[in-house]
Order: sequence, then C-alpha cells, then structure tokens
Amino acid sequence: MATINVLIAVDGAKLAEQVSDGSIQPGSADSPTNLGSYGTSDVYISMIAPNSSVSNGTQGDSELQITANGGDSVEWAITTFDNNFDQTPFLYSGAFNPSDSINTPLSYASGEAYAYLGTGNPASTSPTKFTNQVNTVTGTILKIGLKIQYTLSFVLVDNSTGNTIGYFMWDPFINVN
Repeated sequence: MATINVLIAVDGAKLAEQVSDGSIQPGSADSPTNLGSYGTSDVYISMIAPNSSVSNGTQGDSELQITANGGDSVEWAITTFDNNFDQTPFLYSGAFNPSDSINTPLSYASGEAYAYLGTGNPASTSPTKFTNQVNTVTGTILKIGLKIQYTLSFVLVDNSTGNTIGYFMWDPFINVN
C-alpha cells in the first residue's frame, strides 16, 4: 500500500482579483464557489503527482486523474503559485462519489518540518535550516475497480490582512485498480 502525494497549486492572485472585481463570488464555507471543470478550473488550479501515478495525460491539470490501488493513501498538499507569499490556501473539506470509496472524514494534519534553503543573492551553496509549516489532507482508498470523482474545498486568505478572500471547490478524479 502506497501513499500518492498530490501537490495542488492555486493562482491565489487571480482568485483574489476576480473576487474583488465581482467576476466570481467568494462563496462560503458551507457553499464554496465551484471553479468549474477542465479548462475553466485550469485557470485557477494546477495539480501534479508522481508521473507513475498520473493517468490520461492530466499532469498539471485541475482535473488531475491519478491511478491507485485499494488500500493506497492519497495525500494532498496545497500552496499558491507565489509560495503562499500574498495569499494562503488551505483545504477544509472533501466529498467523494461513490461516498464510501475513500475514508471520511479525511485526516487533516498541520505540523512543522525542517527545510533547508540557500540564502543571499545569489543563493549560497551552503543551505540554511529553517522551520516550515506543512499542511496535508489524507484519505485511504477503500474500494477497488472504480473511478472516484471527488471535490476538494479550500479557503483562500489574504496574508496582509488575515481576511478570508473566499471559499472554492473543484472536482478531480481517482482511477482505482
């Protein structure tokens, strides 16, 4: 049983701009704004996973399709394209169809991990240790031989004010062997 890591990148600047100008609604925690599917949600969301887990050439798409086996875990992490500099997203909910295909509630984890980066300009080749906040959501696949369509919901926060910009959702897929 494997863990499939999925990284979600959100265009926080685009979402903040479109909520501000009224192009899209901010939604609410109970009723997040649906970002659409395929080409529509690709404007805001990009998902990547190890190439060996991606099916149907969807690497980088918002409708990422991964292939998994029963008992595998999927671990989602989310960030913005500017690495959470201006806005921070975090996953707060997920729904699955069929509903009994993955364990719910999902496991939400937030912790600290050490990371190393080069500092200076240009970056030093001697890395500097720092503490990084890590947030993930994990679910374990319970059924085999099916295609799971699911939604993930996230909140987007303005880092300069701490105010919520909006609540959003979209719907990728898991193909289970």
